[in-house]
Amino acid sequence: MLLHLITTFHRVSFNVVADLLTAEFALTGAGLGNLAAAYTYMYVIMQIPGGMLVDRLGPRRIAFLTGALMAAGSVLIGIAPGSGVVFLGRLLIGLGGSVILINIFKFQASWFSPSRFATLSGLAILFSGSGALLGATPLALSVDLIGWRSSFIMVGAITGLVAIVSWLLVRNSPADCGNNINPSGIVSESSRGEVSGQISLKKIARVLTNKRLLPPFFINFGVFGGFIVFSGTWGVSYLVHIYGVNVAQASSYMMLIYLSYMAGAPIAGWLSDRTGSRKVPAVLLTFSSVLFWLFLFAWPGGILPLGFIYILCVMLGLGAASSILSFPMAREVSPPGFTGSVTAGVNLGIFLGLAILQPLFGFILDLGWAGTVIDGARIYTIESYRYGFLVCLLFAITAFAAALIYREQ
Repeated sequence: MLLHLITTFHRVSFNVVADLLTAEFALTGAGLGNLAAAYTYMYVIMQIPGGMLVDRLGPRRIAFLTGALMAAGSVLIGIAPGSGVVFLGRLLIGLGGSVILINIFKFQASWFSPSRFATLSGLAILFSGSGALLGATPLALSVDLIGWRSSFIMVGAITGLVAIVSWLLVRNSPADCGNNINPSGIVSESSRGEVSGQISLKKIARVLTNKRLLPPFFINFGVFGGFIVFSGTWGVSYLVHIYGVNVAQASSYMMLIYLSYMAGAPIAGWLSDRTGSRKVPAVLLTFSSVLFWLFLFAWPGGILPLGFIYILCVMLGLGAASSILSFPMAREVSPPGFTGSVTAGVNLGIFLGLAILQPLFGFILDLGWAGTVIDGARIYTIESYRYGFLVCLLFAITAFAAALIYREQ
């Protein structure tokens, strides 16, 4: 989970350094969006093969390999002489981070009872979400203290250490410890072939063509792209340039979003397991995301009271927590033994949405750019942001519709 914490940090880190990167490398909005999305391009490419690798290699080896790749990518960003090297560093981070969440789900399925899957998934998000908190105000303070380059190099060194510790401590299943019983005394899926490694392309194709996987896929597709667009790339710049707050103050709004996400994920998972319903909490949470974008887009004049934005940030975080329900949704309509591949299939929705929405949002901002530049960074108008918010609203409506049509078992 430490490695997933680091991936979450990288997912949002560009929000704090966006203006610095724009000024240093003379980036347009679309260029910054492309750099931010480079991380997600590898997620899109690697979800299905990554799920197969997790099913075949097991959590221990995957944890070490992904950590090493992310460490190298972070250091590359820190020493980058140009935006091309930053792009390469983001690709390496994306390549490493693309299968970490799938790896966590595989570990859970091998060690714990299926009835605890949603709760454990929510707790994993609660822990790893701290990486987003580190990518907000703490990163802003680090950048002020030692600069953005040294900050990324430091993160790379820490990531390398975590990868080594993962190799030393992680075990794929209870069988690797000499038994088939998990710590709660319940036979885990490892005893039913969950970590057998006997995975065929034909079987995986049969699993992933299951039409009942489409609703959880589109929940992820519609919710998470907008969540990262605001909390991970442009939210700080929006608040600084439109509302006149400083970077540290704007970062506190991003922290509130992630605190809400971290709290919402385990609560949603626990309620879902307790009530036996995935659909009801998914509908409520995706609607929360719809309301966030609706207010930002449709508020008269576009300038909301800052106090109300705090409330909206809570709603955005809770809306993103709906994604945690997509994984038990998918797992319950698929055969046992394919946790890695199935969760990878619906997880692809998250990063396909990100890969489309981040550069698209930047492109929309550039279309409305009036030519204003301050300290080397482009300044966009409220109307440009509102057109971008409209696109995010349409994505969120897609997620809400997917939650509505999901059929319980």
